[in-house]
Amino acid sequence: MLRKTKKIILKQLGINQLIENQIYIKKSLDSLSQKEDELLKAFIFNNTIADSIWLKHKSFSPGGWAVDYSFLYTLYRVLNDVSPKSILEFGLGQSSKLIHQYAHFYDDVNALTCEHDPEWISFFKNSINEDYDFVIWNVELEEILYKGEKTLTYKGLNSIFNGKKYDLIVVDAPFGSPRYSRSQILYLAKNNLSDSFCIIIDDFERVGEQETAKELTCILDEKNIRYSSALYRGSKQHFLICSETLKFLTSM
Repeated sequence: MLRKTKKIILKQLGINQLIENQIYIKKSLDSLSQKEDELLKAFIFNNTIADSIWLKHKSFSPGGWAVDYSFLYTLYRVLNDVSPKSILEFGLGQSSKLIHQYAHFYDDVNALTCEHDPEWISFFKNSINEDYDFVIWNVELEEILYKGEKTLTYKGLNSIFNGKKYDLIVVDAPFGSPRYSRSQILYLAKNNLSDSFCIIIDDFERVGEQETAKELTCILDEKNIRYSSALYRGSKQHFLICSETLKFLTSM
């Protein structure tokens, strides 16, 4: 009986090891696929911006906490193909280089970046030796409850954005929250979207951002706003949702 039990245990251990090996292989293949997607998007992005009339400074450092090449490509296509006039960005970084060069080139474009960290603002400005301006507002963060869950957002949204409409909103801050991450976009969706709009949410591989996007679609449904959406992948993931009039943005 003891020998039979031992054989069963050893057999079970073998099965468990096989499962663990399969999980490891899958994770490795997924990681390799992500790297391949990112390399492809880097190649496409650099070819796409080569002859850009408004993007003069083409040096970017994606990856890590910053957006990836996939995000930069999506953002460039939105700016170049849609020509938004009023742009709001949360989080100062590599995407800001695209947005503010675009806004600097076209006189009828207004772009604003909200960033909570004054030290990062100072460092970023000092590290950029370019001939275009950045319009950056230092806005404090606050912790709020959304559906009973704690989440970080920006303080004083009502007073800052009251009555303003935006064609493009880029959401790459604040720090990710486990639940309903970057929930400020939910307030803005109720009050600050132009009739023709595009919203891009970075770090969509995280549950918190996915929850926020689901709430966002509910708000648009309640307001009877027709929309299209797409998930784009590189080394990370980002989610794009736009008015039905800009549906082509979901097939780039």
